[in-house]
Amino acid sequence: MDPQQPQRPYNGIATQRAAILARLERGPATGAQLQSECNAPDPTRRIHELREAGHLIDTTPTAQENPDGTINTVGLYVLRVKDTRQAELDLNT
Repeated sequence: MDPQQPQRPYNGIATQRAAILARLERGPATGAQLQSECNAPDPTRRIHELREAGHLIDTTPTAQENPDGTINTVGLYVLRVKDTRQAELDLNT
């Protein structure tokens, strides 16, 4: 390693999972988007790990157009978030 060059931070699995979770909190994303935006070479594996950790992530098939006009079906990952904004309300009183 060149001592003149600053060391870059390692993009480990935990970092990739955190980046994917943060991205899905902003809205749905395809595997290609997660790979690109989160620097995650294997986003499907990271999604699997996040699901095992208890995160509710759905996969919805969606059509995606290719540059040549053909269509592929790809998975769109959607993070389900439990809405607890009014959990403290007691509606039975």
